[in-house]
Amino acid sequence: MQASDRVLAGRYAAALFQVAADKGEEQKVQADLASAHKLLLDAMATLRHPRVPPANKKNLLHGVLGGKVGATALKFLDLLIDKKRFDLMVMVAAVYAKLAADKRGSAKAHVRAAAPLSAEAQKQLAAKLKAFTGKDIELDVREDRELIGGVAVKIGDWVLDSSLRGQLRRLRESFDHHGN
Repeated sequence: MQASDRVLAGRYAAALFQVAADKGEEQKVQADLASAHKLLLDAMATLRHPRVPPANKKNLLHGVLGGKVGATALKFLDLLIDKKRFDLMVMVAAVYAKLAADKRGSAKAHVRAAAPLSAEAQKQLAAKLKAFTGKDIELDVREDRELIGGVAVKIGDWVLDSSLRGQLRRLRESFDHHGN
């Protein structure tokens, strides 16, 4: 994926978000994009293949998604096929989700924890992150035993790494830096 693809995905996502907002469908389109991604996993290779005619791709798309996603999302996916940009679908959906979260005044925090976090620990973490960001926080928690201990949190471009592995890495870097 090139930087130009990220820029283009951002433009597509912003345009789709504007259309959805005008119709009052921001949440529905976000849910439809997520559903479409799951439903189309088996068809992605065909939908991305340059030699498959657009009409065949659209037939496949409508066959899989017909009645399962709204007209706005389906029209958008048709557009990606017409523009030969279906490979951007996943990135567009991610950027769209961020735009929707920003509008709602919320943010998604990707949390990696060395051990499972209890419901209470997740609640406390979300409250602390809300106090820090000023936004409602939706946690996406995953267990990652490689962290050894602690947690690593990513919200947008901001990262907090309080894991033992991160602390050891920073310590090693400070020794390397001072040693030279």
